[in-house]
Amino acid sequence: MKRLATLVFVFATALGGAACVGSLSDPDAFIDGGTITKDAQTVFDESCATAGCHDDVTSAANLNLKSPGVESRVVNVNATGVGCEARILVVAGDPSGSYLLDKILGTIGVCGSRMPLLSILPESDVEVIRDWIIELGGSSQGILDGG
Repeated sequence: MKRLATLVFVFATALGGAACVGSLSDPDAFIDGGTITKDAQTVFDESCATAGCHDDVTSAANLNLKSPGVESRVVNVNATGVGCEARILVVAGDPSGSYLLDKILGTIGVCGSRMPLLSILPESDVEVIRDWIIELGGSSQGILDGG
């Protein structure tokens, strides 16, 4: 029985290896190690619009980052934190003037806690949000595509 299992393993390995013979037609497409490119909505869905936070049910701080039309709820909209009501959540085209990014970065002077509460966004996700804010400034429609 052990011999049969060994034979099956060797055969399966040989078939698996044969399927990988050749080269990629576009190796440059994998130059970054195969990472998946995220858009702003994906970052929101994974890190902000989770159950109990800024989803379409809870909407902590009256902020829903889950439902379609996020732009209409953040661009040129005032923050709700006590003492920060004069801050604008997202200033289209201006990441440094966008309170949402300050909350993500934990910039001194934000009301309440850095977001997300239980973790720090990877720099790559922060860049996706920064780029999205910049792109919103170049579009009269402000389409949430993150890239």
